[in-house]
Parts: sequence; structure tokens; C-alpha cells
Amino acid sequence: MGPDARRSLATALVVATSLLLVAATVAGYARRAFLNPDQFADRATATLRDPSVRTVIGDRVTDQVVLRHQADLLAARPIIASAISDVVGGAAFDSLFRRAALDTHRAVFERDQDTVTLTLVDLGTVVGAALQVLRPELAADVRDSGRITVASKDLGSVTGDLTRVARDVRIVAYLLVALTLAAAFGALAVSPDRRRTALQLGIAIAAAGVLVAVAYAIARAIVLDRVQDPEDRAAASGVWNAFLGDLRTFALLLAASGAVVAAAAASVIKPLGLQRPLAAAWRVVGTEPARPVWRVARAIGLVAAGVLVVVEPLAALQVAATLIGVLLVYAGVESILRLIYRPPDPAAEARRRGAARARLRRLAGPVLATALIAAIVAAFLTRGGADAPAATPGSCEGHAELCDRPLNEIVLAATHNSMSAPGKGWFSSEQERPIGGQLQDGIRGLLFDTHYADKLPNGRVRTYFSSKADLDLVKNQDGVSDASFEAALRLRERLGFRGEGERGMYLCHTFCELGSTPLSEGLDDIHEFLVTHPSEVVVVVNQDYVTPADFVKAVGDAGLSRYAATPPAGDDWPTLRQMIEDDHRLVILAENRAGAAPWYQLAYQRLVQETPFHFPNAAALTAKSGLAASCAPNRGPESAPLFLINHWVSTDPVPKPSDAAQVNAYAPLLARARACERIRHHLPNLLAINFYKEGDVFRVVDTLNGV
Repeated sequence: MGPDARRSLATALVVATSLLLVAATVAGYARRAFLNPDQFADRATATLRDPSVRTVIGDRVTDQVVLRHQADLLAARPIIASAISDVVGGAAFDSLFRRAALDTHRAVFERDQDTVTLTLVDLGTVVGAALQVLRPELAADVRDSGRITVASKDLGSVTGDLTRVARDVRIVAYLLVALTLAAAFGALAVSPDRRRTALQLGIAIAAAGVLVAVAYAIARAIVLDRVQDPEDRAAASGVWNAFLGDLRTFALLLAASGAVVAAAAASVIKPLGLQRPLAAAWRVVGTEPARPVWRVARAIGLVAAGVLVVVEPLAALQVAATLIGVLLVYAGVESILRLIYRPPDPAAEARRRGAARARLRRLAGPVLATALIAAIVAAFLTRGGADAPAATPGSCEGHAELCDRPLNEIVLAATHNSMSAPGKGWFSSEQERPIGGQLQDGIRGLLFDTHYADKLPNGRVRTYFSSKADLDLVKNQDGVSDASFEAALRLRERLGFRGEGERGMYLCHTFCELGSTPLSEGLDDIHEFLVTHPSEVVVVVNQDYVTPADFVKAVGDAGLSRYAATPPAGDDWPTLRQMIEDDHRLVILAENRAGAAPWYQLAYQRLVQETPFHFPNAAALTAKSGLAASCAPNRGPESAPLFLINHWVSTDPVPKPSDAAQVNAYAPLLARARACERIRHHLPNLLAINFYKEGDVFRVVDTLNGV
């Protein structure tokens, strides 16, 4: 093949490189930003940063909430709208919206559903919590609003087509990258002048970037013009920017990179100024060609440009700005390279032409150009252009330093008998507030007991024991004295605890006759907290006297199953950041019987090790001489990844806050935690206490966490 033929083939391959690069850019962006479920959900959530999007979503959510309860809530619409506007865009709403976006994406690309619905689950809980302060009487109704539909669209059979297209695009994206690189290498391989071909490849890269940027500007203008309502148009603009803004950024980077490559390659030959190329381009535009086919092409181009300027002046300005920007980048680089360019000495060049080093120099420009193409495209395919604004937590359990630590390397404040709080029906309590209040105050570990009990017609609750063995199990595990145990049995036989009742599950300590809370209420408190605090993790150890199937069903009925985290089989625990991003932020373990769900596992079989839990006086926990005994192994293997320190004084039948004030004080509590850490060779992960408001448990936890 002669030099002219090789030159023509190289030019054709350069043009092919530019066109393939455009296709690879679009396909790669679609694969990453739209077909990747996490990227899609992150970008959907990022739309909430736009005030217009928040306004539109807030209005639709308000209408959905009000329409569910027209008679009761219509008059309260303004205050509900105000509460929702404060909620939309907050961390809790972001978490719900991201989950809804993930479900929508899977419905289209995995489940092949004809109707695509963006549904927010648990939004009523978030809005109800906001209304609790403004209008408590409205909060309950709003909490019961159920699933809120933000948008719904019947796509018919299109979803099946999208599923197939998605599968094809994932393959085509990589194929186009390979073809782009093959065309570039081919152009260099057949070219009789590789340095000049490298210059052409730089121009081709820049042209590809400009073409994508121009297409982006035109498409954006056309799409937004179809939206008539000004508020909806502003919201559509926010959505467009979140999903496609990175494509324009990448296109501009591509164009600028091409300009740099072209300028660098030109400097190896001779710096090429802009005056002659621009003058030649102007002559092409201003001079009518002789051949009819080129006349038609020129006329169509002029008409298209004129229509763009008239119909979409802003888009035309963006196109012009893109072209000018690329030219300015080239001009700047070319100006710098002109300073270091030296005309070649023909005699010296002839002597070097046969040397190996000269060949390497001639290949340096082409190799640089090709490597830059590969690097830009590869980075784009792996990262999707600029990073999507991911739903990454800024803090975990209130501290950014904890986000990258696994659960077994942090300390959480926990409460013993968490359900035992002042309230109707409780004979005595061991905590100051119910479970919901404890979580609000910073407690992240809950130790509670679940029992079957019968609610009697007179409102009293009687514990149900299926056998004498069950009764003995409760007595032994709770460490109740014989006198208190016999007194509770006598109480069951009088004071109105006889007759038939309605059986259910309750949170009680030993005997529900001495105090009880329906299990559903406790689980609802946990549910509301997790929904409204999306960057928090909670651990529950259930002293269970109910079947695993019944307890797991209750967890599901409370909407908590979606948050449940399955403990790993080995020591590789996820970090708090991973748990939060996956929205698996609730660890629920059983003391006696587990199963019925993969996440409901036995605590003391392999997951948790603990200290003794019966201490008759404060000195047993504060005296230096007793620290070793107080940290001795109790239940659970030494290899268990989670370490529970039981730290309370047992004064049966009535616990004393004064004891808690002594043992929960900063110095003695920290001293025992440090001693147990040293003796057991494990950081305490759960620091369980009574009367958590007494003393300084939260400061101790921060000290142990190093925050």
C-alpha cells in the first residue's frame, strides 16, 4: 500500500475513532448513571438538593397525605404542608427516597413490571414525628398514611424492552471502548506519519467532546421546553442536571483533553496557530461549494444553525461557548509550546532518523495520545464521569470517626430491661423513659424481655406460662429471689388476675403482673427512630419466652424486617457506613431460641460474650478489689465478636436510682470498662446500665470510642 493510500486510511480511522468515542461516551454514561441501581438511586436522591424539586415533591406528598383523610385533615392542609416542606430534603426523607428509587429501578430492570411507581414507605412516620411538636393531635393520623405514591406511570411492554436494552448496553459500552482504541491504534499503525496522525487524534478527541456537549445542550433545551408549568420546568431542570450534568462535564473535559493532545502533538511537528484553520473554516461557511452535494449539506447546516439560534438562543450560546472554550485551551497550550519549539536541523534529523532513540521519540506522541484516550474512557466507564452525589452518611452514631469502624470495634450505650420505664401498669421501673425516649437520648443497645400474656377484661395483664419448666426458666434467668418469686405467684392468684383473656406478646420483666408494655408498642418506637434517624445503628438482645416465628412476625408487622442485619458467619463485620448505606441498621439477637429469619440468631452461641449480671451492691462494681471478678466470663464464647458489660446493681424487688448514680458516674464506670477490656482482651461493645440518666454513660462511651 502506497503512502497516499495509507494516509487516507489513517484519516478514515481517525474519523471513526471520533465517532466511536462519542458512542462509547453515551453508552458508558447510560450504563453507569442509569443502569447501575445504586448510581441511579444516588442521582435520584441528589435531585432533592434542588429547591424546585423539593417543592413539587412536597406538594404531591401533601396531597397524598390529605386525600387519605380528607374529612379530618383537609382543614389542616397548610400546617401539614409546612411540616412536609421541612421534612423533604432532610436525612430521613433522603433515606426513604433513595430506597424508593432503588425499588423503582428494580421494578423496571429486574422485575419487568409494566407500571412503574415511585412509592415512599414510612413517610407518614417521618411527617408524623415532625407534626408531633406542631400539632400532636394530627400526628397519629398522618403516621397511618401508609405508602405515599409520588409518581406512577404505565409503560406497558416498554419495561421488557428496557430490560433487554439494558443488557445490551452493558455489553455494547465495553465493545465501543474496544473499537475506539482499535481504531486509534489502527490509525497509528497504518499512518506514514505517526506524529501528524497523533495531532489528528487529538483533534478527533476534541471534536467528540464538542459533539457530545452540543448534543447535550440541544437535547436539554428541547426536553425542558416540553414542560409548560414554570414550577414543573424548574423541577425538571433540577432532575436533568442531577442525572445528566456529569455527562456535559465529561464532554468538556474530553474536548479540553483533545485540545491538549493536539497542541502537544503539533509541537513535535511545528506549533500550529489558529489563524489559518479559522480562516479556512470561515471560507467554507461563507463560500458556496461548486459541487451540488456540498451545496445541499452547507445549506442544511446553515438552516439548522439559524433555527437553533432563533428557537433555542440559550442552547446556541452554550454551543458557541463550548467551541470557544476548546479553541482557547488549544491556543493557550499552543502558545506555551511555541516557546520551547525549535526548528529541526535537516542534517541532524537525517542522522537521527535511523537511530532507535529517534524511533522512540517519534512514537512518544502517538503513544501519549492513545494512552490518554484509554485513560479518559476507562475512568469514565468505571466512575461514570464525575461522582454521583451518593447517599453517604456524614456521621455515624453522631461521629464521622465511627463510620469506617465495624460494629465490633465501637462502644454503644445500652439499657438493661429497656421496657421497664415509668408508665401505666408498671410497679417499678429501671429506666427513666420508654424505649422511644431512650433512643432519642442516645441509647443504642436495648436489652428487653418478651413474654406471652393474657389481657383480662379488667385491663390487667397476666403472664402465660405453658409449663412449670417455663416458670423455672424465667426465675433462673432473671435472678429473682425466692421471696419475690413466691410473692409474685401469690399476686397472680388475687387482685383480679383470674379469668379468660386475650393472648398477646408483651415486654415484661419476669411477671407481666408487675408491669407490661405491648411488644408492638416497643417495636413501633424502634421503627420510628430508625426511620427518622437514618444514620443510626441499634442492637437488640431479646430475652425471649416467645417462639421465634411469633417474634419475627411481630418484627415484620412493625416494618422492621427491612432494617434487620444478618450477622456475618465469620469475623468480617460490616462498617457502620456499610450498614447505614445498605439500610440494615438493626441487629436483633435472641437469648433462648432463634430462627424463623436469617437475621434472628442466638446471642450467646457465637456472637456475644458477657460479664456476670448480678451485683448486690455498688461496691461490687466500683471497688478495685472486685473488678476482676466483675469482669469474669459468663455466657458466650471468648471468641464472640461482641462484648456486653452488664453494669447495674440488683436490689430486688425495687431498683434504686441512687445506686445507679454511684456506679454510672464517669470515673467508676470508665474504670470498670477499661478493666474488663484489659482482662477480656476485647473492647466493650455494649455498656448496659440501669437508670441511664444517672451518671455519665454517654461521656464514658465517647471516651472509649476515642471521640
